[in-house]
Amino acid sequence: MKGTGWSIGTTILGACVLWGAVATADVSPAVREYRLRMFDPAVSTLANRSIELMFDTRTVRAGSRPWKLPVSSRQLDFQYEVAGVKVPASAFADRTFTDALLIMKDGRILHEQYLNRTTERTRFMSYSMAKSLNSIMAGMAIADGRIASVEDPVLKYMPELKGTAYDGLTVKHLLWMRTGARWSDNFFAPGPSRDAHVAAFVEARARYVDAARGITERAGPPGVAFNYNSVEAALVGEIVSRATGMPLSEYLSQKLWRPGGMESDAFYVLDGPGDTGREFTAGGFNATLRDYGRIGQMMLERGQANGRRLLPARWVDESTTPGPGHASVEDGTGYAYLWWTIDGTRAFTMLGGEGQFVYVDPEHRTVIVKLSHIPVGAEGAKATAESFAFLKAASAWRPGAAR
Repeated sequence: MKGTGWSIGTTILGACVLWGAVATADVSPAVREYRLRMFDPAVSTLANRSIELMFDTRTVRAGSRPWKLPVSSRQLDFQYEVAGVKVPASAFADRTFTDALLIMKDGRILHEQYLNRTTERTRFMSYSMAKSLNSIMAGMAIADGRIASVEDPVLKYMPELKGTAYDGLTVKHLLWMRTGARWSDNFFAPGPSRDAHVAAFVEARARYVDAARGITERAGPPGVAFNYNSVEAALVGEIVSRATGMPLSEYLSQKLWRPGGMESDAFYVLDGPGDTGREFTAGGFNATLRDYGRIGQMMLERGQANGRRLLPARWVDESTTPGPGHASVEDGTGYAYLWWTIDGTRAFTMLGGEGQFVYVDPEHRTVIVKLSHIPVGAEGAKATAESFAFLKAASAWRPGAAR
């Protein structure tokens, strides 16, 4: 998708430039090589469900009372259209590099499918879907009074960014990704984006948010043009962590994972050793298929989950209303507070590299989770476009008889 740059879901190459004083992790050549190659199509489906084997992690604890999701299995008896051709919904998963697929309507599971030796216990890598969790936690921190409002200045929480492109900007600018900062979220090309990810994600020698100290130029005025920037999403997570005085994994556990009735522990990949690393909130979250579905269902219910209000309804509405302009005119998408929106509909989605979706359609009371290993390039672009076609058709689908 234009605008995302498939930022995490690309092969990371090249040398590392460190931002600021950092701790150095002991990353062996073999582990470093794996981290560089984990997005290769031949291994990505395995990497996306076993990332904890190659990275330090921090657990997001679940509670003891899961939010029960009723099951009413249905046949996928609808079609969707791709390039003028009708495709049976039953063929979708195999056509689009799918590892797991969940369709819920009115809070009921109608279809749950695991492929490529994944199971209901598999915890899948979110990639950039993690950014939307930062938005959820920002709303919770505002409701808690830990952050005064989205109009708070960035420097209130991160004074070390004085003199950078973020000096004088607000939390809202970060949530919108309309800061005006000059940045290209392109890991193929040499430059700060690739350097920052190699330093933090591959070599664990820098904290990812510290890359913001090197972003000093502006390409335009704040609050106007959308420019996808993973560092800015990570800054939102860092602000929440500093405002609440706790690691994000603990805050997420206290405010969503336990009270929201998630059934399995989740975890974040860290950008360094366990004693110094921070949660990689731009793209390193991992959870089960059903728990991703529960996140979507909470958003569908405007902040309610497991019989409790966890997020103000007004925040859900505000955070899924697109900001100025389009995020990607070709794909018909907008961008709100770290959520993608779909033009001409009330739908919005979490979106991660390699084809990760938590798609929420309030009009049709539908939540769809698709977890994938879509490759980069023309083949991947085709599968992504087909995924959007399926998501819209599945949302509008009115199920037939139970099987």
